Amino acid sequence: MKRSLVVLLLAGLALAPAASAKGPHAILTTPRETVEPGKPWQFTVELNEFRHPPVPAVIGRRGARTVGAEVERTPASIDGAAGFRFTMIFPRKGRWALRLFAGKRRFAFPAVVVGGAVLPRDYVAFPVGSEMARQGAGGVWTTDEAGEPAAPVPAEAEGGMGPWVLPLLGVVLAGAGVAAVTRRGSRRVRRRPTGAARRPSRG
Repeated sequence: MKRSLVVLLLAGLALAPAASAKGPHAILTTPRETVEPGKPWQFTVELNEFRHPPVPAVIGRRGARTVGAEVERTPASIDGAAGFRFTMIFPRKGRWALRLFAGKRRFAFPAVVVGGAVLPRDYVAFPVGSEMARQGAGGVWTTDEAGEPAAPVPAEAEGGMGPWVLPLLGVVLAGAGVAAVTRRGSRRVRRRPTGAARRPSRG
């Protein structure tokens, strides 16, 4: 097997985990304020990596009670994403589960505490039942000190390594393989001493 082919295979192994980490996902962004019963609560949702982003719908559910949300388009903060602004009014206090429907995909967001001191948090969700969701991808969407979006914190980040470690591991393994191939090639190269006699040519 040629060295160039080995390098290409190693590079493919490194890129495979990163490619599997992509897919349609939704980012929920909420204002830094509590949610009160009977008052409008506005938030935005951005659909990312959708080939044809549909107009999504959001419902809140508490027991047998369900409330819907009004939706309108809004500019997205990420290139290629589709932005939507929602307005919901919860009729009573308590924890309300949030579900987003985008075409045939369904997304689950953390429950919203209505009438309490707990602030809702920004969140990244992958489709329910998808490979990324089964691996625990997504989580609370944090921002750095400059206000720029940072990477999402996986749901199992406190308990161990999540799927976001796979791309890094692939790059490390590929780098080690390329270094090994380079060392082997350098050992096979024999330099001719300066001034050594050359074998006479025939003919």
